[in-house]
Amino acid sequence: MSIKKITFLVLVFFMHFTIKGQTLDTIVLLDDIELTVSKQKFLVGSKIETIDSVKLNIVSGGNLTDMINRYFPIYVKQDAGGLSTIRFRGTSPDHTAIMFDGININSLTLGHSNMSNIPMFLFDEVKVQFGSSSSLYGTDAIGGSIQLINQPKWNNGFNAGLQQDIGSFGSFFTGLKLGYSNHKIQYAIKAFHQQKKNDFPFLNTAVKDFEKDKFVDDEQKNASIKNYGILQEFNIKISEKLLFSTKQWYQNNWHEIQPNMSENYYGADYKEIENNNLRITAGLNYNSGKHKFTTGLGYVYDYQLYDNNYDQTISTQTITGNLNYFNSDFLHGNFNIGMNYSHLMSDVYAYNENINEDRVDFFTSYKVKLLKELTVGVNMREAIVIDYTSQFAPSLGFDYLFKETNESVFTGSFSISKSFKIPTFNDRFWYPNGNPDILPENGMNYEIGYKLNIKKDKSTIDFGFNAFIMNVDDWIQWVPSGDMWRPQNIKMVQSMGLELNFNKACELGDVDLKWGINYSLTDVSDVDNFWSFNFSDREQLSYTPKHIVNTYTTVDYKSWYFNFSGSYTGKRITESKDDLDGYFLANTSIGKNLNFKKNTFSINLNINNIFNKAYQNQAYYAMPGRNFNLSLKYLYH
Repeated sequence: MSIKKITFLVLVFFMHFTIKGQTLDTIVLLDDIELTVSKQKFLVGSKIETIDSVKLNIVSGGNLTDMINRYFPIYVKQDAGGLSTIRFRGTSPDHTAIMFDGININSLTLGHSNMSNIPMFLFDEVKVQFGSSSSLYGTDAIGGSIQLINQPKWNNGFNAGLQQDIGSFGSFFTGLKLGYSNHKIQYAIKAFHQQKKNDFPFLNTAVKDFEKDKFVDDEQKNASIKNYGILQEFNIKISEKLLFSTKQWYQNNWHEIQPNMSENYYGADYKEIENNNLRITAGLNYNSGKHKFTTGLGYVYDYQLYDNNYDQTISTQTITGNLNYFNSDFLHGNFNIGMNYSHLMSDVYAYNENINEDRVDFFTSYKVKLLKELTVGVNMREAIVIDYTSQFAPSLGFDYLFKETNESVFTGSFSISKSFKIPTFNDRFWYPNGNPDILPENGMNYEIGYKLNIKKDKSTIDFGFNAFIMNVDDWIQWVPSGDMWRPQNIKMVQSMGLELNFNKACELGDVDLKWGINYSLTDVSDVDNFWSFNFSDREQLSYTPKHIVNTYTTVDYKSWYFNFSGSYTGKRITESKDDLDGYFLANTSIGKNLNFKKNTFSINLNINNIFNKAYQNQAYYAMPGRNFNLSLKYLYH
């Protein structure tokens, strides 16, 4: 750590002493007024999109992959079985931090999360932050971060919800929610069970009937899924200034490993994977005017059993502790300073010994309105990992209000941020392939954006534009080395692109109409020089489409509602340098709500892949054609 960095941290500690870590965002309630101290508010100049409970309700029987595919132009590589991984702005799955109650839940061994194992039924809100955010969330947040959020709802009395979905190809989903709250105590519990047989028919383009000169018709085998889980939360106001909160999330995920098309036809060995995950958080939040203090503990346990072979189990544990201080009027701005400690443990059959590792993060943030039109945010983080050079990740962001009238608001933003990724346990310790000398990845993110909001009569229009350049040095990739594969820091990778979004809402008598479109262009490739901008020899990285578009239309008429959504995923290059065709998928749903005093009944019919498109998300893995899902929901509130 340089003298300049040490000096800065010491000065900040003397200015305002206390600490917190990268975990719990703070919820403090006084006289029924909710004051939320969220770390994301310090990400000035960054693009952040919120999916609220209304939008999540549409995909409440699905997972994080379903939500991303419906609402964002972000590529998720998936099969029809139980595996899906995100490619945020052209980065790898390891470059997106998935945060539950502020704790990073990515696998210590693999470095990423399986998006298909994160059910939307358990959460009230999801925030998606585009671009680097290591200055707030630490390792992994090179391409972006995703926050899984449940906010306490006070004075709600008893409430309950039940959901039952029945779908094509042996698909079932059951979910139950129960909760109670008054002015002092809030408790909620959510549980779900999901299963899919996934025995859908498909055209097998890997096997050809040469006598008939056409590909064979086939049926998917060995791609079943069974998941269940429970999430409970408890909040209590110990006093008007002190709040205690805790959350516990347990989940069991089981799936067969989907064979590729050729193996499916000729017969492949049956393989399965079972995962058990436990995530626990607990914290105290103290509010005294402009001063806010938090402290918390977190625990993450991950266990994997491959093909019922108990000699090859993988388990890891993380224990975190944090302290934090916020000041809402420090030098006329918002100030945050904190610290996080993490102890990591592993018991992995392929490691020579059980690995223990300690990590300490120090960080500070400051947000201030310098002018009436200009807001500035500064964030700094120093991450210390045993056996590694400490990682310094600062960020600087600006929001500027160009114009504001009664009918329109036009704003601009700019940010520059540094990010890092600590190599995974597998990168370093997997025997004999691991590389103990592997270096952390480091990135720089530059972004500019504009937003226009227009409100007139009974209609609103939102338009957004963002352009970015992301450079990642020492990119880790597993490559052939002799007679084995080993991880190496072999790449300088540059991702450049732009994102556009347009949304319109209007009232036409008894009809509420909403429609919108999102588009992303991502050019990502290996480079020899980050600033040469030589596009003549750039080759797109595998499984990163240059173009993604999604669109939606929603019509609400009295108690009826109708939704149509479509998404286009552009051509991708496979690892073998073959082209994988782009595809367009269309989905629709129609439903009705029935209200009786405190009771709400809903029925909804979804038709997915309306045009029965035969497509491949990854090469030679079948995906389902047209399929149906009937959802019945009951809510007491």
